Formats: sequence, C-alpha cells, structure tokens
Amino acid sequence: MVYAKEVRPRRRVRLGTPLEVRNIAREFDKLTKKAECRRIKFHGLRHTAATLALAAGVPVKVVSHRLGHAKTAITLDLYAHVLPSQGKDAAAALGSILHG
Repeated sequence: MVYAKEVRPRRRVRLGTPLEVRNIAREFDKLTKKAECRRIKFHGLRHTAATLALAAGVPVKVVSHRLGHAKTAITLDLYAHVLPSQGKDAAAALGSILHG
C-alpha cells in the first residue's frame, strides 16, 4: 500500500510525498475524526477488508494470499464467521442444479 501526504500550506509538504511509517496510524486517526467515522485501530482495516472480501464471495484462497497467510486454514480460522451465508448460497445453487 502507498500512503501520501496532503498539501499543507506553509509547511513545504508536497502532495504525494510518502508518509513516514511511524505516522500512518496518527494520520489515519485524523482522517477518521474528520470523516466522523467510528474509531478503529489502523490494523482493523486489514480485518475489515478481509471480512468484506469473504462476504462478497471472494474465494478464501485469494483472500488468504492477499493477507499473506501461509495456508488458507489460517484465514478460515480467523474469518470463518463470515462464511455461513456462503454455505447456504452454495447449497441453494446445488439444489437448483439437481432439481432443475
């Protein structure tokens, strides 16, 4: 991921200058306050992205790879709560195939 600074008059900060790693969480906190979003930790974005991807039907293998997990079992252990509705959808699809 790439994070870039905003233009700040009188501070000699150019648009697109990379944020320093140690400041990313602080900048994230500022943005969530400004947007009036519920406060979450910066690392929570990773969990949110994985949960939304699985809920949208992205294959576990793809989500696991994007998260950098060595095995899909790790992803399944952490995010299995997202998958029950997908099981129902799979059963319904198989039922429609079998019953024509």
